[in-house]
Amino acid sequence: MLKTMMPGDRLLLIDTVGDAPGAVLTDGGRVLASAEFPLRSASAVLTSELRRMLESYGIALQDLSGIGVVSGPGSFTGVRTGLAMAKGLCEVAVLRLASVSRLEVLAEAADLREGFAVLAGGRDLLYVREQRSTEPAREYLASVDEFEHSAAGAPIVVAEKRVADLLDRLAPLLRELRPIDLLKPVQRCLAEGGTNVALADANYVLPESEIYSRPRHTQTTDPGAR
Repeated sequence: MLKTMMPGDRLLLIDTVGDAPGAVLTDGGRVLASAEFPLRSASAVLTSELRRMLESYGIALQDLSGIGVVSGPGSFTGVRTGLAMAKGLCEVAVLRLASVSRLEVLAEAADLREGFAVLAGGRDLLYVREQRSTEPAREYLASVDEFEHSAAGAPIVVAEKRVADLLDRLAPLLRELRPIDLLKPVQRCLAEGGTNVALADANYVLPESEIYSRPRHTQTTDPGAR
């Protein structure tokens, strides 16, 4: 039977997607242990580092109340590495899973209520989360030109300096992310029932086939799903 969330629960948070990949072990919001992973090669150390973190506090996997993981958007390898590990651990230990969008994590970390959270999408594209207090947020892929036209004058937060430089004339706020920033979105997801482990999948905002086949600077407004 899956455990329910209670105040003071222990969570394992995994981020293999961003520019600062790593993991943290928390107890009631307090960081017990942390690990940093090498950029673009987290898979080489992920298992050993997670084991070290748990063993350093004498915590068994089954003692956790849940596992949180960034599901994207990001590189194929980075997204799959963390998501596969989190799903596997949850299945083995019968734990709750919280699979969260990195765009949502960025918006939460910056306390963004109205405006845009933006990440590098590659190929002169941007991953965008449009945040509105009166309606559900939506995530989509846009060219730099498209985004600059639609977002002028609105609050914008970015997680990468290269994106801040790219959008310099829009005066974005740079808020670099760390694994501990997953905590609030993960807690919220778990409080709402968590993510179905069997159905949890990578969040590329658009299907992979469309991402790799679409020409540059073409517009889409399809929202991504958690």
